[in-house]
Amino acid sequence: MSSILSNVLPAPEDPVLSVIFACRDDPCPVKLNLSVGAYQTEEGKPLVLEVVRKAEQQLANDLYCDKGYLPIDGLADFNKFSAKLILGDDSHAVKENRVVTIQCLSGTGSLRVGAGFLAKHHQQVKISH
Repeated sequence: MSSILSNVLPAPEDPVLSVIFACRDDPCPVKLNLSVGAYQTEEGKPLVLEVVRKAEQQLANDLYCDKGYLPIDGLADFNKFSAKLILGDDSHAVKENRVVTIQCLSGTGSLRVGAGFLAKHHQQVKISH
């Protein structure tokens, strides 16, 4: 009996993954793989930078730090400054309060939310998986 998935073709190779594999297979002993945006030890374990450990410790020790859920659209200041960073301090859209931002989890998660929004509201946009 054949599988209902037997006609599914493999997806094309992801360019980012090809960089990861090229780095892994490179015999050079002095290399650092920065392709994924996260550091790893030689054993492939996450490498947490000392500055990150210090920041985590400061947050853990801050009794006044709010560790509750963020609002549904994220931190207001983060959103405001992100819009200024992307569009510029002198952006007319920012100055005229015509920009809406939301904070999402991770880069790819944010891209997925944005793509979903565009696909829902613009017929020309299609999302392929």
